Parts: sequence; C-alpha cells; structure tokens
Amino acid sequence: MSDILLVDRHEAVTVLTINRPEVRNALDAAVVDRMQEALAACETDGTRCIVITGAGGAFSSGADLRQAVGSTPDDVYRILTDHYAPTLKAIRSASWPVIAAVDGYAAGIGCDMACACDMRLVSARGKFAELFIRIGLVPDGGGTYLLPRLVGLGRAMEMMFSGRDVEAEEALRIGLANQVLPVEDFMGRVLNFADEISRKSPHALRRGKAAMLAALDSSYSDAMAREAGHQREILMSEDGTEGFLAFIEKRPPVWSGR
Repeated sequence: MSDILLVDRHEAVTVLTINRPEVRNALDAAVVDRMQEALAACETDGTRCIVITGAGGAFSSGADLRQAVGSTPDDVYRILTDHYAPTLKAIRSASWPVIAAVDGYAAGIGCDMACACDMRLVSARGKFAELFIRIGLVPDGGGTYLLPRLVGLGRAMEMMFSGRDVEAEEALRIGLANQVLPVEDFMGRVLNFADEISRKSPHALRRGKAAMLAALDSSYSDAMAREAGHQREILMSEDGTEGFLAFIEKRPPVWSGR
C-alpha cells in the first residue's frame, strides 16, 4: 500500500506525493488513510514544512468513482466521514505549513484538498475545477467553507455552479494560487520555497498558523487576544530569546524549537 503515497524528506521538508498517475492521482480511501498516517508522523519527526503533490503531471483528478460502484448512499456517506474528512481536517490542522504543489489538474475533492492546504504553488499548466456539478453533486471536501474564504463568495459560487476549469493565471488573479511557476523545475522551485519556510522559527510557524486559522472563525478582539497569548508563550521560550539576541547581534538566528 505504501507505493500509492510516496513520502520523501528534504531536510526539514516532507513531500507527500499521491502516486496513482494511471488514474491522474484519483483519491480513494486507501490513499487518504495513508496520507493521514503520514501527516501524523510529521508532527513528531522534525518536519517543519509539508508539501502535498501528485505524480505524473496531475495533482488529483478527484475521488476515484470506481469505489462508489455498487455502493449505497450510506456507504458513500461513511467513506466521506470516516476516511476523507479526517484526512482533510488533518491537512488543515497540521502544526506546520502545508503547501499544495499543483502541477496539472486539481479537480473535485482534489481541488478541495489543495484548498485545505495553507498555500498553493501552481505550475503554468496547473488548473482547478469544482466539477461536482458535472455529475449532479455538491462539493464534499470542505469546498463550500474553503473556497469563499480564498476567492470570495461570488467566484466560489461560480466555480461550484459552473464546474469550469480555472487555469493557473486566473487562479493567481483571484487568490486561489499564491504563485504560478514554470513547468520546468517546478518541484525544484517548490522545494526551495518550502525549505526557506522550514528554516523559520518553529514556534512562530506553529503558533502563527494556529492563530490565523482560529481567527477565521472568531471576532477581531478574540483574534488579538489570541495573538497576545501566542506572543507571550514564544517570548518565554529559548527561541524567543534567540530571536532578539540574533537581531541585536546582527546575525542569523539559530532556531532550536525549544
């Protein structure tokens, strides 16, 4: 089962590659369960940044509908709630920054998975589609929550109702993509970006992500109170002292994670 998801380490960056190119990296219960296990390992193995991508020129074409053949509506419901949802939540709640490296198609629940990541770096041939409407369904990977927060309600509605492809440059323009990169050396550029992030203060990475995500569902006042609490905890740590000393001494900080 391990070959359906490749796990590679590049110093403090862990790359999770969906490895089903024969079906454009369509997702099934086995793949997402394996990804959830890999994400759990990233919490304690020294990872500081996670990259999720797909093999063979596609991010993910969505759910493998062959799995639904012969299934009852209750079966599909259980697959979504017991397999897909826990994995997508694990991406969203991972302690470390998660980057979707979208080279090729990110469609259906594959699009929702990319949206669950903290950032989306997209190759020039990358594209997104909430294609559920094409088969008479609604988004089922958190897209109704995530898309409006990324691109605004009107554009999210358009993507959901039309099911059309959103090419890389449009994705950048509407805020769905953070960067569009050349196809040539795409993963090399992604890894350079991820490596740069992974070298930042572990306390600041973890607490900054937690604070920003929590703020999406809270008030302005609550967000500021939460920020102050995180700041106090950081300043009580060894890395909090190191950050100030490095600035004063005009040298790069050396982060210990303590």
